[in-house]
Amino acid sequence: MSTASSSAIAPFLESRSSRQLYHDRTLALLSTLAATSSPQTTSLLTLPNHPTHSSERRSTSTFLLRPPSSEELSVLLDPSLCNCRLVNPNVEIRLMYRVAGNGEGKSMAKWDLSAALKEQVRNNGFGGEWLILGVLLDGPDDATTTTATASSSAASALSNVAGLSNNTLLSECILEPGSSLHDNSEVSRTHVMKHASIVGCGSVTCPRSVVEASRKKCRFDMQRGSMDVEVGPEAGGGRLVRVCVESTLVDVCRDLNMDSGVTLAPLVPQPPTPKHDDVPAIPMNSLAPRSSLLHTPTAAHVALLPHSTIRSAQSVLSALLLPHAAISWGVTASHALLQWDATLTSHSDAHRVFLMERSEVGPHSFTANAIYGPDAHVSGGEVHCTVFGPNANGHHQSLLIGILWPLGRGNVGYGSNVGSNHTGRIPDQETSVGEGTFWGLGSVIKFPVDLTHAPYSIVAAGVQLPPQRITLPFSLITDGPNNMNLLTPGWLLHYSPYTIARSEVKFANRRMAKRHDFYTGWKILRAGVMDMLVDARESLLSVGRRQQQQQQQSGGEGTSGNRAPASAVQGYKTDKAIPGLGANQLTEKGRQIGIKAYTAAIQRYALRGLLHRLVTMAKAQDEVLSAEDVLRHVGLEGVLAVSGHDMETTTSSTSKVNWPVLPWNEEAHTDPEAQWKHQHSLLMKELPSIISSTTNTNNNNISILSTLLQKCVALEQDHAKRVYQSKSRDDARGAKTVPGYADVHVAAEKDSVVLAAREEAESVKRDVAVVEEMMGIATGGGGARSRL
Repeated sequence: MSTASSSAIAPFLESRSSRQLYHDRTLALLSTLAATSSPQTTSLLTLPNHPTHSSERRSTSTFLLRPPSSEELSVLLDPSLCNCRLVNPNVEIRLMYRVAGNGEGKSMAKWDLSAALKEQVRNNGFGGEWLILGVLLDGPDDATTTTATASSSAASALSNVAGLSNNTLLSECILEPGSSLHDNSEVSRTHVMKHASIVGCGSVTCPRSVVEASRKKCRFDMQRGSMDVEVGPEAGGGRLVRVCVESTLVDVCRDLNMDSGVTLAPLVPQPPTPKHDDVPAIPMNSLAPRSSLLHTPTAAHVALLPHSTIRSAQSVLSALLLPHAAISWGVTASHALLQWDATLTSHSDAHRVFLMERSEVGPHSFTANAIYGPDAHVSGGEVHCTVFGPNANGHHQSLLIGILWPLGRGNVGYGSNVGSNHTGRIPDQETSVGEGTFWGLGSVIKFPVDLTHAPYSIVAAGVQLPPQRITLPFSLITDGPNNMNLLTPGWLLHYSPYTIARSEVKFANRRMAKRHDFYTGWKILRAGVMDMLVDARESLLSVGRRQQQQQQQSGGEGTSGNRAPASAVQGYKTDKAIPGLGANQLTEKGRQIGIKAYTAAIQRYALRGLLHRLVTMAKAQDEVLSAEDVLRHVGLEGVLAVSGHDMETTTSSTSKVNWPVLPWNEEAHTDPEAQWKHQHSLLMKELPSIISSTTNTNNNNISILSTLLQKCVALEQDHAKRVYQSKSRDDARGAKTVPGYADVHVAAEKDSVVLAAREEAESVKRDVAVVEEMMGIATGGGGARSRL
């Protein structure tokens, strides 16, 4: 594994190591307890200090475990002092406290802790077979003890009070010095570490029956932090994903074979199978330092890492929370893995779910068998058997069932029903969704549907989408005549480039899951998407060529360029007419829009690569270079030989039903040279089209290179113009419709996205001037001329 790959997954491996340390701590304490030969035995145990305690001066601390003396036990049971009760008269209590320094264990074993017990323990019931009761001492410990009777009206303040008070039953627990347990009905088989707290809960337990049921249901393994999630069809097979709490979408896509077994991004290795002696004999809940379990009626088989919390939930069974994750406010959850800062909230139901970093489910959501990518958000809807990718959002009441949406970045509108997975026989259907898909208000999707090769497409409000496969990117699908939907390919590129420009900024700003940043920061208009545009354009061009050939063979006059004959005015229906059209219809005007939009995007991408290459070269040179030297540097020395040829036709690669290349598996994702190689390849194929579209009649290296540069400027200026127009149309419509609209909306002239597009166009123009100066080219009316 390369250094870069190791660095990318380091936070995930560090998290796994941290979880193992807390597990080992529980195991060491249970082993010490089990090794005690007599109830009167005193034990010394050295444990590593918690990494969250920055104030610790030593890496380890030594603790004493011993039974209470008769005086201490009297203090515990005295109604006028600690007022505790032995629910089981035979319970073996062990006091646990920290040794002040080396060699002091023997003397400290005789200390009388009565005063500390009176201060920290009040009104508890002790049951079960054993109990480790931690006592915080002023000298050895670095935390300040606050009495359990301190005046504080805020219930949450109790979580900061070290000690035990008003717990009806504490049974078979490890309660380390500095832990906080107050006002609970029952806490059993739970390890609560220093500065962790359980307050105001009903039943906090870890029965073996729950552990075994979770293992049987979905192979839930708390120690490994893993379980099975079944996505795709609800019945009739299913796609089983083995997720670990430290998994990434790269791992999930590999498990689902979405990458054909090849990935360039690093994978987080699956955790090793625990050894027999590494498995606790007694299953235990675990609360790491600074974690909290508050005001929750039922919690069983849970593990909370530092600063994670379960707060005012309804019921939580078999859940593992990484730091700063939260389950709160009326949630019912079972079999849940939550990464850093992930949230289940506000009366949501979640079962067999995996939430990656910064993802959020709630309020009022219902979800089961679902994987949420980093920065994904769902509220008010139902999500089942679904992979919901990064930066995907469903903020309204909607339905998603059997959705495979690994690249996310889309939106689910109110009332969208993307869940017609039942054929009347069994619910065995599913839908694969492309990056950036927008499901409009009240849209109804009938399975199966594949949009993976139509990224950033919009299914308009109220559209009913029948089963189909669409491979025309950036499309708009609306209601059409004769009860057939109308598709306009490239609509977003041509009519709403503002949306794409804004989305680039939006995704960058909202990408808060920094641990996943090594693979989630891909560009919208990248190499893989350009390949889809090339394939889609070829589908649109091929029908025109085919109809021209048919007309010529029948003795009619051919048509020039890309325009189809008059018979095409009636339009094209389904993918029988145009590959990738699906079950939709397309007008001739729409076909031309698609060809124009795809061509402009492809050429803009390729020419921007050329310009970047030339600018880098220009800044490194102190003298004027010949056109031949420049062309050789950018791999265009044979430009004259290909400039007179027709644009090369390609065979569409989307006819085969497969997943597109995932962004992190594109060589250009992290390698600028690979991106330039791809841009250069497209540029060579586009040269005939670019050269034939210019009015420049000169035919030399300088002239052709200048043509390419001016085409780059023209495309960038056209893009900036269309970004402005797409925003200004909204402004004009709003001002004509809503009173006071202009007063409260940012006008296109002042919009940050519009201004950025204009600045980008000006920057391209300045860069072209730098390159032309390097080559000694002067441009003017009739083309380019050399000053050499």
